[in-house]
Amino acid sequence: MASSSNNNYALEMIKIYKNFGPVIALDDVSLKVKVGSIHGLIGQNGAGKSTLMKILSGIYASGTFEGQINVAGESVKMSSPLDAQVRGISIVPQEITVADTLTVAENILLSELAMNRKGFYSKKNGLQKIRKFLEDNEIPLTADQLVSELSLHKKQILMIASALYKNPKVLVLDEPTSSLTSDEIANLFSIVRNLKKRGFTTVFITHKLPEILELCDAVSILRDGKTVRTSERSEFDANQLVSDMIGRKLGDLYPEKNVLSKDAKAIFSARNLVVENPRKPGEIMVSEFSFDLHAGEILGLGGLVGSGRTEILRALYGDNRVLAGKLELQGSEITSKDIPSAIQSGIGYVTEDRKLEGLFFNLEIKSNSTASILDKFKKMGLLNKQKEKEVAAEITESLAVKPQDIYEMIRNLSGGNQQKVLIGKGLLAKPIVFMLDEPTKGVDIASKAEIYRIISDLAKQGVGIILVSSEFPELLALSHRILVFSGGAMRGEMTGDINKEQELMMMAIGQS
Repeated sequence: MASSSNNNYALEMIKIYKNFGPVIALDDVSLKVKVGSIHGLIGQNGAGKSTLMKILSGIYASGTFEGQINVAGESVKMSSPLDAQVRGISIVPQEITVADTLTVAENILLSELAMNRKGFYSKKNGLQKIRKFLEDNEIPLTADQLVSELSLHKKQILMIASALYKNPKVLVLDEPTSSLTSDEIANLFSIVRNLKKRGFTTVFITHKLPEILELCDAVSILRDGKTVRTSERSEFDANQLVSDMIGRKLGDLYPEKNVLSKDAKAIFSARNLVVENPRKPGEIMVSEFSFDLHAGEILGLGGLVGSGRTEILRALYGDNRVLAGKLELQGSEITSKDIPSAIQSGIGYVTEDRKLEGLFFNLEIKSNSTASILDKFKKMGLLNKQKEKEVAAEITESLAVKPQDIYEMIRNLSGGNQQKVLIGKGLLAKPIVFMLDEPTKGVDIASKAEIYRIISDLAKQGVGIILVSSEFPELLALSHRILVFSGGAMRGEMTGDINKEQELMMMAIGQS
């Protein structure tokens, strides 16, 4: 059972001020979390959430900031992460940090073993202890399973279990859903709700407003290093919370769709296409399907994770093998199915994983923006650096990338601005067809609105858009039509309408 206190608050951070030279990171920030509650902490990238948590975790030691911290009613001063842990603060970071070569039980017991001066460890007793702990807390893990066998989601649950084993007064989950599917998020929420029933206090950090609305008892909003609002659940107002996050009224989140003329021409077509499973050569991933994409149309591909949507985009881009069927672009059959040919013919693609596949995090904005079309800046083998700079500057300006400095390292940008650079990079080749795979994954709501505007503007200019998104409201609101896939087959087609989420879900699970 979690520790409790007569004090109403498990955690109080009062009038916290932190600066880095002339830059003020936190200015009079306060956070009060009631005992046994799930308290959301939300804000755009750069709002100050990470700095505040580094203070709470002891990374920024007492004396390097101003303000007061109370845990369970007692004033505390933390000089290190270990000090914070001893005082009842357990933080589960966004990054997965587990020991793959050890078992679940050994991972959970690591901190206990580290402080065992005798150096004696009974594997049998350790297993028994952790089995009981997992059972008591209804955590779906097997104590003697090797961690290397766990999925990413299960590893995240293991990190939560390791934090809970320390019996914290406050458990902090930092962006815990960033790499999870919708089913895994639902499972995680169930675990967090169960912890609340058992008396644990949780701080849930996210930039996804729907998660706050679904899960949290209260929310605090940070913007530009300041606390701008704290609301109880009974006071939640989605529009007001969004406005507080971004500092202005958002208006309609989704732009109005351009109206397609009845005689809009098909610019990209697939006929009887069969897509290979890239992990099992020769095996079919998606069975025979066809479609036409019209100029100015946003065509959504709907379905659950594993339905083949990403593999379809990669096949259309020449990065995944087509086993049968044909593709036509502006009435001519595409015979060369590889990435350079796709780019040359006018097909653009934005990957769902900007970190692994989309951007070079050791390079600046300029080099990332122009990497895929460097040949266009060369003459007689020499690179025209001035032209390259002009094109990179055009991207940062037209897509409102912050900062506008093209020499800023890409790793220093927020997720939303990294995504805008990735989109701009794809647009440099001036595509006729532009395909986006999860374009708003891992970005805050204000950046989402900007990306929606970019997609809408491209469609209005006559570009054909193919869009994949696991956020069904987003897919329905942006798309003119949606092709729905389930179990490796196309289950049907529907019009994009924000009120048809249930219909889309039923088709996606094969129940249409």
